[in-house]
Amino acid sequence: MSEARAFSFRCIRCGAGAPASVFNLFSKCCQLPFEIEYRDPAAAASPRLPLNRGHVSVSLGEGNTPVIELKKIGALLGLGKLWAKLEYQAPTGSFKDRGSAVLVSAAVEAGVREFVEDSSGNAGASLSAYAAAAGLKAHVFVPASAARGKLDQIAVFGATLHPVEGPRQAATDAARRFAEAERLPYLSHNLSPYFGEGMKGFAFEIAELPGPIDQILFPVGNGSLLVGAARGFGELTEAGKLARIPQLHAVQAEGVRPLLALLLGGPAAEIRPTVASGIAVSNPPRASQVVAAVRRTGGTGVAVADGAILEWRRRLAATEGIFCEATSAAALAGLEQLVRNGHIGPSDRVLLPITGSGLKEPLGG
Repeated sequence: MSEARAFSFRCIRCGAGAPASVFNLFSKCCQLPFEIEYRDPAAAASPRLPLNRGHVSVSLGEGNTPVIELKKIGALLGLGKLWAKLEYQAPTGSFKDRGSAVLVSAAVEAGVREFVEDSSGNAGASLSAYAAAAGLKAHVFVPASAARGKLDQIAVFGATLHPVEGPRQAATDAARRFAEAERLPYLSHNLSPYFGEGMKGFAFEIAELPGPIDQILFPVGNGSLLVGAARGFGELTEAGKLARIPQLHAVQAEGVRPLLALLLGGPAAEIRPTVASGIAVSNPPRASQVVAAVRRTGGTGVAVADGAILEWRRRLAATEGIFCEATSAAALAGLEQLVRNGHIGPSDRVLLPITGSGLKEPLGG
């Protein structure tokens, strides 16, 4: 099936169309990222993907992560049913592998041999692994303060590591300058619509669980998993597989919460350091999509303190045997708040993605 016939790009603000291309990151009309528009109808069996073959050509076995019940924590919070989807059991230890498989497959189709990416750690490690599998050269720009385990993981896959001093945004700015100067494609996982489309499989796997899920809480920085899940659930309802979409909630760290300012109203809070480095994104380019997905499903947003994040990481390990990175534990801290304020009740069936492995960072975060 040809790319031109199957799908195209459209601006996330005004909907103006453009040809699909892995090299094209911003719409000319609004200078904002694109989303994918498909011409084929949605199917219940599998998500549509923006690839010529309709499936990934570069895979490390991503997806189909386990779902287990958190009986002790569920009882502690007064919930009848609470599940965790163990995304940290992906090949490189985070949910980012879902997006990397699609983005790198698209890059291979486009003839890319070398590319630039920036990341706080997990996405850089993931794209480096998939680049190695595809025989591509990756340049990954990261904050110099990123966890050593994540930096080592990027390097071991053969990528060229570019540490950048300063906040997370500094790595993005440096990557874009380097890509322009070296005339290399900038395959930003935050901007490319290909990456987010890989997240739709998360929703399709949840739809196969026995019984519906009522609420899902996501730790959110750029929001690729939340937006991708919303698009996946949308395809499932379009195909008649699901009658309704779960409520999707966005959890951010108190130190970095630009999405909550948009979602709940009020001025943006001052940016402060946080142990949840994976969601410390001060200027998420797909903020409007995150907010729209949360509102459309009847969800909400919540900000959580670093102390609560670290305490829930400890509890999850000590009571359920799951060792996650601090970013993942933000979802548990958010769940505690939503249970306390009555937004989530005892009869709700709740699911949390455990997005990254605790083995990648020190216990302090």
